[in-house]
Amino acid sequence: MAQENENIDENNSNINSVSDNQIPPRPFRITMEFPLFFTMLSVSLSGAAISNLVLYRTCVHSLNHTQEECQVFLSPARNNGSQHLEEEVQKYATFVSMLRTIIESVAPAILSLFLGVWSDTHGRKPLVVWPLLGMSLSGGLIVIYSMLESLGPWWFILTSIPVSLSGGFTAMFTGSYCYVSDITTKDKRSLRMTIVEASVSAGSVIGAVASSYVLRAVGNVYLLLISAMLFVVAYVFTNVCLKESLANAVQGGISTVLDIKLMKEMFVECFKKRPNHGRAQILLLTFANSLSIFLMYGLMSLEYMYTRQRLHWAIKQYTIYSAFNTTISFFGSFFGVILVQRLFKVTDLAFSIVAFSSSTAHYLIKTFATVSWHMYLASAISLFRGLSSPLIRSLLTKILPPQDIAKVFALMCTIEGISPLISPALYNSLYAFTISSFPGAIYVLSAAITTLCGIFLGFVQYFRWRQTSIIYDSLSNES
Repeated sequence: MAQENENIDENNSNINSVSDNQIPPRPFRITMEFPLFFTMLSVSLSGAAISNLVLYRTCVHSLNHTQEECQVFLSPARNNGSQHLEEEVQKYATFVSMLRTIIESVAPAILSLFLGVWSDTHGRKPLVVWPLLGMSLSGGLIVIYSMLESLGPWWFILTSIPVSLSGGFTAMFTGSYCYVSDITTKDKRSLRMTIVEASVSAGSVIGAVASSYVLRAVGNVYLLLISAMLFVVAYVFTNVCLKESLANAVQGGISTVLDIKLMKEMFVECFKKRPNHGRAQILLLTFANSLSIFLMYGLMSLEYMYTRQRLHWAIKQYTIYSAFNTTISFFGSFFGVILVQRLFKVTDLAFSIVAFSSSTAHYLIKTFATVSWHMYLASAISLFRGLSSPLIRSLLTKILPPQDIAKVFALMCTIEGISPLISPALYNSLYAFTISSFPGAIYVLSAAITTLCGIFLGFVQYFRWRQTSIIYDSLSNES
């Protein structure tokens, strides 16, 4: 039987023996951590300021209130003077943000069908360099938009075109994780994936903490200019300083990407029948990770608006909380991988289930938050929630044959690319519909999604438990 010829135990040395034998030991050096840190620093630094700018332009240009009435939306300090406008302005602005997110995600969703397999031949570096160039251009357009007071909120949507056409965050993270997988051995991969996630968290924390202070010091336009320059720094470093992780990569331009054979190869490899319910396990892990990205995109533009409406926060209160939230996740990830996982020999899969369980509690507490400390409590009790994504990716690299890793990551990338086309519409519509009666409904939906992710991983664990007494060779063959 085919199922009697394969081991999917993540700790078994036979699983990816080909891959690990081909990877020579390398000293640790900074690679993707640097550009990801600066990218997230830029996003976090400008995020709330951009939301305020869109709210202000909506208030003035689309709802025709006076500049004096709408000025409170640009204030970095707490100000309850906008409470009578909040609901009206937020309902309109959520649809502007939703449309921008959808446009920003269309091209990455299409490109993700090809890029993973393409990178097996042409290298991982372009998957990071191209999006960073697009982000730099989009950052410049946002600066121009902020300087032109006469432009309404719908003009803001045009700033998403460069980052969309270049592959966006979907391509960048796919390239980054494939790059890290190429340069690390199996026993170091969980830690290195966590370090990559930690660089993302560190950039988010520093940007969130600095945001209100920079805004006070230099104003909106210069803050957005600093944000754009951070994208440029990340682009220059990646393009100039990083070497390609694939030794035999063949140079190829954008014209070689849209090859239907690449898409076909990805789907064939990801959906082929594998021993020990291997196909089901790969798909369940992929969907669990992608659903967590789905809810991230859905909540991305709404959390700040939720805290403004529910708790009457302004940008300063939100950025302090955002920094605390990310810091807790940052230390929880390191503490979890370096101490808890190694000390108690907890597997990647088991720890991922714990992470999703804590995320469910996190969202349920936020649902019923009525005072500020409830938000901080939600973050504190879910310190391991950030581990699900790096550990699932690490597990996939351990149980897959090396030639299939990029293809499965590409499938994950495709699903994640589709997520921004659906989740903002779902979340923004739900928030607009329930803002008057129950704005926490978006967190109930998020809790349901993380619960579903935990159930998916529970099935994977069940498949693995069924085969603990059998020795297998690899996850690659049907035989």
